[in-house]
Amino acid sequence: MALLVACTTLVFTIAGCKPKLTTDTETTAPLPRVNDTAQRIIDDTQPAQPDRSWVTWTECSQKVGDHPCNFSLMDQNGNMVDLYDYHDKVIVIDLSTMWCGVCHNIAQEGDEWVNDYGADNFIWLTILVDNATGDPPTLADIQQWASQYNITIPVLVGDRSLVDLNAETGYPCSGWPTLVVIDQNMVLRYGLNGWNESTIRGWVQSLL
Repeated sequence: MALLVACTTLVFTIAGCKPKLTTDTETTAPLPRVNDTAQRIIDDTQPAQPDRSWVTWTECSQKVGDHPCNFSLMDQNGNMVDLYDYHDKVIVIDLSTMWCGVCHNIAQEGDEWVNDYGADNFIWLTILVDNATGDPPTLADIQQWASQYNITIPVLVGDRSLVDLNAETGYPCSGWPTLVVIDQNMVLRYGLNGWNESTIRGWVQSLL
């Protein structure tokens, strides 16, 4: 039964760009640290977290059916964005790279989907994991991406530390883009390696 649920809720078929073999995550700035509470990624420079009394779990992972771990990443405006800021909304996380052709093709989808479903109900978060040369992106890289495609939704600076094929400490990205859908109760419900608009829209609509 568990296998059936996994097969019906998590497609993760490779239909996008193949990942490059580089795993270098070295950056000029310190990476966010992971604390002991639900492995939530915290940025030490940020002010105190808002009231999140709805966080009743003590463990997290990026597996279907689990509560995904929080992250705090910088957007194209220089602001820190937490995943958990979007509790009560359906969330699509788009993990992309700047060298992936399919990722370029879907770059404008996020704004279109927010317009379709309403900003009060839905958010699309794009996380750029690599820049065009396969290195960790800089703020200038994501600003260029957002400007090139006239993106207003958050585009976030990521790196390979967000990737874990076991889906325990990161997202199981075996192809690019990788997209996951999280429901209003902060439960990861669906995931897909590659791009299939009708499939992902169907998942989102089933949760709204």
